[in-house]
Amino acid sequence: MVKNFMQFLAVLGCILLLSHTAAAEEVVVIPIDSAKKKLVEVVAVSTEGSEFTDPVAAVSSITDADAANPYLVLIGPGIYTLTRTLVMKPFVTIAGSGRDVTTLTGAISTVAYDASSALVSGADNATLRDLTIENTGGGAVSIALYNNGCSPVLQDVTLSASGGSYNYGVYNVSSSPTMTEVTPLAVGGAYNYGVFNSSPPAE
Repeated sequence: MVKNFMQFLAVLGCILLLSHTAAAEEVVVIPIDSAKKKLVEVVAVSTEGSEFTDPVAAVSSITDADAANPYLVLIGPGIYTLTRTLVMKPFVTIAGSGRDVTTLTGAISTVAYDASSALVSGADNATLRDLTIENTGGGAVSIALYNNGCSPVLQDVTLSASGGSYNYGVYNVSSSPTMTEVTPLAVGGAYNYGVFNSSPPAE
């Protein structure tokens, strides 16, 4: 699978090189609307052969993402074990190579109902797609994706939580994520919730 991902990157590089060569030999007319759109910055992650092998480090390296400078963190096939919470960032899309071929897993679990018990923590204006998130827990609370006052976009994602007394596929606090083709799973505990929606207590 890694080989296929690297071949894809190599083919993409060849296409860009050929496009550049062709542009040097002929005049290319670019529509005004297209000229206004900035290309997305791409950060590649793979089990080997890329600058990053850790999705958390890849996302953490991005410091200048905004509406005019969006990023795509492209994660190749494989299983990636996280030892700390992956914190999503605004205007950053985190995309796997398919929910059946890219898995982010880890045992991040505490007694708290917050990001410290979550494998992934959401953000506004952010997207998570085409992968599986799997928190195997070990403490009292296990959360696959935690959203607090933010509403990321989720597309073609499996979100699985287990190993805790309280397991949550998606835990929302005052959040309304957009979910398309999402499979939330929570199993093995005394209390299991695929999607749990909560509001903070009134002051």
